[in-house]
Amino acid sequence: MHFSLRVYTFELLSRCRTLTAHHCLGDSMYQEPLSVLLVDDEATFVSLLAEQLREELGFTTTYVTSGREAIEILQKARRGFSVILLDYLMPEMTGLNVLQWMHEQKHETPVVILTAAGSEEVAVEAMKLGAYDYLRKEHIDIQRLGLVIQSTHERHMFRVVKALEEERWREIGLNKEATDRVRDVLNAITPKLNDTVARITAAIETDAPRILQTLPKETQTQLQQLFADLHRQVGWLETGVKGLLSLYRILYARHTEAQEIETIRKEFEQTARTQR
Repeated sequence: MHFSLRVYTFELLSRCRTLTAHHCLGDSMYQEPLSVLLVDDEATFVSLLAEQLREELGFTTTYVTSGREAIEILQKARRGFSVILLDYLMPEMTGLNVLQWMHEQKHETPVVILTAAGSEEVAVEAMKLGAYDYLRKEHIDIQRLGLVIQSTHERHMFRVVKALEEERWREIGLNKEATDRVRDVLNAITPKLNDTVARITAAIETDAPRILQTLPKETQTQLQQLFADLHRQVGWLETGVKGLLSLYRILYARHTEAQEIETIRKEFEQTARTQR
């Protein structure tokens, strides 16, 4: 693998770019440093990479040297990581095994796969499991790696926002379905309710005086009070039906018409006061 040569070359290239890295990535881009978990079984390589990402680009870094350690830290971490840099070829548990575990656990942290030369096919397979990108180790330099981390994080956040927006529109669709059902029910019962209310009101106004004339005075007083109470209850029912119809028109509106709701409330309270 020519590991010592690769580390030397990697360190030389990254040190030469120290003065330009901050200029390219700029501290202003990070209101809060992105946190990066690095997973690679080559301890010298991963520790050096973590140190340079932290000191030269301002990332918060944590590194482990095995897939099992990566899973353990993902299970125990109180705060998630912004991005995971994951080596593909590791003993016991490969990067693909870690990705498979993340997929099964619905762990959404974005992953960038690190590969050696000739393992592009494996990297493609990793991307099928949810990896966002891959980099060949021999081509890594701090400047490019920082840009990949930043862009991967931004792509992940875009996906999160898109998923939330899709969920919001799904809820709007379900609300519309519920609204349509309410409309169908109201359309079915409102005419009958209105007809019933009208008949009761007419009966109280036309038949009550005639009936009262045929009864003793004491009974008339009792029935007059009963008819008055019934008239008030019918008024309440009529007001309630009108309020339901008015609320239906603004139910589940994308932008709630607060003023209309307040108007309905005031009308209902006014009716209640006049019918006491």
